[in-house]
Amino acid sequence: MKSSITVLFLAMLMTKSSSFYAQTPRFRSGLIAGLNFSELEGKGITDYYGINAGLLGTARLTKHSQLGLELLFSQNGEYILPKFYPAIQYGKVHLNHIEIPFHIDWMIGVFEREEYYDWHLNLGLAYTRLLGYKVENIQKENVSSQIIYEDDDAMLLQVGTTYHFTQNFGLNFKASLPLRIDGLSWTLAARAIYILH
Repeated sequence: MKSSITVLFLAMLMTKSSSFYAQTPRFRSGLIAGLNFSELEGKGITDYYGINAGLLGTARLTKHSQLGLELLFSQNGEYILPKFYPAIQYGKVHLNHIEIPFHIDWMIGVFEREEYYDWHLNLGLAYTRLLGYKVENIQKENVSSQIIYEDDDAMLLQVGTTYHFTQNFGLNFKASLPLRIDGLSWTLAARAIYILH
């Protein structure tokens, strides 16, 4: 009798677990749109801001983990340091990067855990490459030709958190720090995420 109750209990547990995975697609895709905030020059970490937007894909690993890959247009991230830049007062700065983050997400249910896990913690790396830049001084004169970059790509360490208000919509906050950190600081990003399916 005890063994049949144990078998019945295990069968119910496996059915519940398999129904969770049946309702949850293994691969999902989505859109990301938000802003970067960085120091670039001066002392305020939010002095400069720019677009952080693109595509997201995820692959479910376990009940509480997934892999994520993003392809982003990322503007004004403090990712690389120029070889030379003049000591002037800077006005508008547009550093245009392509950014490819790869992260693992740990999914936790805080207020919602039946249909989806509402809170995610993200940890990963990103590759970035400078596509182009335009820099003006405080008098709105173009000084781009005076700035020289020797390296135009970088690897970043990234940590973040995402809260999903619904299964399809969430807010993500992310911090990025170049692995070559000489003279560079954190770039913060606040982004909306919309999961398509």
